[in-house]
Amino acid sequence: MLALKQGLSLNTIKVLGGGGAAYSNVYSLDFDGVDDYVDFGDDNAFSISSYAGFTVSAWIKSSVDRKTILSKFVNSASTAEYNFIIGRSGKLEFYVYGGGSNAVYQFLSVNTPTVHDGNWHHVAVTFDKTDSSSSIYLYIDGVEYAGSSGATTYGSNGTWAASTNTTSPLLLGSVQSADYFNGNIDELAIFGSVKTGAEISSIYNSGTPTDLSGESNLVGYWRNGDTAGTSVYPTIEDYSSNGNDGTMTNMASGDIVTVVP
Repeated sequence: MLALKQGLSLNTIKVLGGGGAAYSNVYSLDFDGVDDYVDFGDDNAFSISSYAGFTVSAWIKSSVDRKTILSKFVNSASTAEYNFIIGRSGKLEFYVYGGGSNAVYQFLSVNTPTVHDGNWHHVAVTFDKTDSSSSIYLYIDGVEYAGSSGATTYGSNGTWAASTNTTSPLLLGSVQSADYFNGNIDELAIFGSVKTGAEISSIYNSGTPTDLSGESNLVGYWRNGDTAGTSVYPTIEDYSSNGNDGTMTNMASGDIVTVVP
């Protein structure tokens, strides 16, 4: 039987395989909603076009709508890829842009439940570029919401084309110097595959984050302060094998906080 270390609860200790290494989630990032973000730069691995399927998973805590969780998007004719956001009235939304253009996109919005209630939520999105009829699925706290109806045209500016790899940087908490996230984000992961509903439910883990470092098709895994706390500032380490660290921008070491799901 596992004996808990003094000061740690069952919610912060998990014993995993591989020699009994302990996993604990102690830190998250606190975004001020003004100019804070994490910049991971541009890498081919961050592009939907690099895979047949794509998944983003994160834990968020916010009371504010119309804010960006994760983006790879610059609002121009050739550098739009995707946005994952808290939209109007706290709706969880995902946009993926066709042909690198902001003129046409696939889109899904969850009307209820909302995610700007000041509580921690696990949010995830999957995109299957081989399925044009129901490409996008959104998940809140392990529950799946219906797929989209495929390509949705923005105005009358074009027709859907496959998502392309652009030079836009991957940003956590911002999109092109706007819509800055207000609240906490923790345990961000990107996968180069479509995770199933059962796999998303396992990641949600009944409301307690779990170690994702051994997950298949892991593109990046950023623990947002873990395991070393403020000493890692300004670097947000990638706990996958790919080494795509991020840089805290317009942030201080004090934005690595002990506020976790």
